[in-house]
Amino acid sequence: MENLFDNGKIAVALRSARSAAGWNQQEFADRMGVAKSTVARIETLEMAAKGDFLIKAMRLFREAGVDVDLHTKGGLSLQISDQTVAAVVEALQDDSKRRMDRKR
Repeated sequence: MENLFDNGKIAVALRSARSAAGWNQQEFADRMGVAKSTVARIETLEMAAKGDFLIKAMRLFREAGVDVDLHTKGGLSLQISDQTVAAVVEALQDDSKRRMDRKR
């Protein structure tokens, strides 16, 4: 049961950090050099993330201004830089990145 909890904690951390960085699954997969299905399977607990995957993901998140601490007592924590927040807000306001049915 502990392994499932640990894998769940990793899945939540990956999804949260990916979202905080402003990346969808495909963008994250491209940065990681893996298939989108690999990211989806890890995030939905269909497979466990391997050590090298986690190391690379944490480095990419850190470079994007998102620090992930999986060892926080009682949970996990994400520290998101102001610069990253500003960049994601700017991207969210970019109409060219919206689906056609969501354009303002």
